[in-house]
Amino acid sequence: MSAESQASLFEPEPVTLPASVGPAAVRAIETTHLLTPGKGRISDYDFTLNPYRGCSFGCSYCFAAFFVADDLQRAEWGKWVEVKVRAAEALRHRNLRGKRIFMSSATDPYQPLEAKLELTREIVAILGDAQARLVVQTRSPLAARDVDLFKRFQFLRVNMSVTTDDDSVRKQFEPGCASIERRLEAVERIKAAGVRVAVCVCPMLPMHDPEAFGKRLTRMGVDAVTSGYFHSGDRAFAAGTRDRARELADEQGWTYEAYSRCRAALRHGCEAYGSSGAAFGPV
Repeated sequence: MSAESQASLFEPEPVTLPASVGPAAVRAIETTHLLTPGKGRISDYDFTLNPYRGCSFGCSYCFAAFFVADDLQRAEWGKWVEVKVRAAEALRHRNLRGKRIFMSSATDPYQPLEAKLELTREIVAILGDAQARLVVQTRSPLAARDVDLFKRFQFLRVNMSVTTDDDSVRKQFEPGCASIERRLEAVERIKAAGVRVAVCVCPMLPMHDPEAFGKRLTRMGVDAVTSGYFHSGDRAFAAGTRDRARELADEQGWTYEAYSRCRAALRHGCEAYGSSGAAFGPV
């Protein structure tokens, strides 16, 4: 056997990526850096974990764009995704038993590209074998695909972002995301599998009937509900709200006072309403 043939037995298979997904260009990055110590509002976690950089959902309000140092990439948020193609390998060599991990803080681990690549699924399997304590943050119904892996964890919660009860509002602020109904169907599937699940109305967008929405979530048996207004950032790379979302909010009269009234109605509709941070703390 030639030296070249011997080497090929031990080299990882090359990863084939699509050139794009929706409006977003896709490229591989070779980093093995996957875990970042928790800090700021998620400092209760040992690590945050982001399988991707960038996000093709491209929500108008997404604060993650502010973490990007490159001006062009920040301006083009939603039009590019970088895949950490080798990062999962590094996890296999870490002792993560009992470590509190938040996935993800600056991307959506179940964005459309994940349906093809299954990178997040590979990572979840590794974390399950290690019995890490995992919180999954997503707005994608694709998360329900992995309930078989979620059930392996002793400590796991899925946080599903559902920002409004009105799909016409959703189409204005987050047109690249799945409908409200598809997300709630995913919540029901995850909950039916015996997995803890929270609904995050964050950032809360204008709602049609927040009290009825709260009652619906209560009937679904979700483990926590949390809400929040737009992020604000007053320094470089602080988590703020993008200009387009502010413009849309102004057009609709969506002020902090309007949010507060809506939040009160949502809370009234929930028979067991968690505190504002209930769905963000570790499991």
